[in-house]
Amino acid sequence: EEVKESRRMLRLVQEHLSSAHLKVGAQQESIGLVEVIHHPGSILPHLNYVTPRKNTAWVPTPEIEKGMDHLRELNRTPRLNYIEGLYPPVFAKSLHSIGLKVVSETPIMVRNLSTDVVQSETTPANSPSKITVTSADDQQSIGLWWYVWRNAYYDVITSGIEPIKIGETMQAVAMEQETDLLMYRDTLPIGVARVTYNNTTAHLTTLVMMKEFRQDNLMRAFYQAACKVALDHQCELIFTSGESGTDRRICREVGFVDVGSVVCYAQPLDNSTEETHDETVA
Repeated sequence: EEVKESRRMLRLVQEHLSSAHLKVGAQQESIGLVEVIHHPGSILPHLNYVTPRKNTAWVPTPEIEKGMDHLRELNRTPRLNYIEGLYPPVFAKSLHSIGLKVVSETPIMVRNLSTDVVQSETTPANSPSKITVTSADDQQSIGLWWYVWRNAYYDVITSGIEPIKIGETMQAVAMEQETDLLMYRDTLPIGVARVTYNNTTAHLTTLVMMKEFRQDNLMRAFYQAACKVALDHQCELIFTSGESGTDRRICREVGFVDVGSVVCYAQPLDNSTEETHDETVA
């Protein structure tokens, strides 16, 4: 029963991410048992990849190679992304057999909001005085959000699995696709976070804290605030990626659980099989 529920949540995560990629202009083509996602104007890895088609329990390696070849034709680095936890461990073995190697692995942590009690106050009781969290909902506070995001005095935690798009923030906020949060100590902005939405799922894509304020209680308060805005948007779950052991521990303390990871496979750069493979196709 638990496995079934975590698979269901992972499928919702998968849907959220592919929808986010398409929202920023990536295109999707079905080729056999895989989907090829590619962006005409960007070579970012998380906008150009092959992924197994929805509801497939297994994809034979020749099908994956067909998708990879299509990415090569589009002058994109061939890579495969999939959510571990939706496929049997032997699937990874089959990928190694065609010369693919893991190039990145992003842990996925989910908090089920339909069963959890999320603290209703904007700043949970155990956080220090004079700390407030507000939503950036006008041009000035959004400008402040970007200032903090780019500032060298802040630690940036971002998953890289959902792009952070500059310039369309006001439009996205207006369309209720995301909430940008600002954490203040008195009047000093000490952190920002972004939560994006897709149907009933929310993704805490970014969390940035000024280095000297990166304390457990403040981080917990920020994660709680993100859960609260997701709940306000009638989301049944919120997910994020714990980039470090500390982040994952704090996530668990506020109710997130580890459910799987987004794994990216590609051919090693020094591998000459890519050219020979292309010749055999020709």
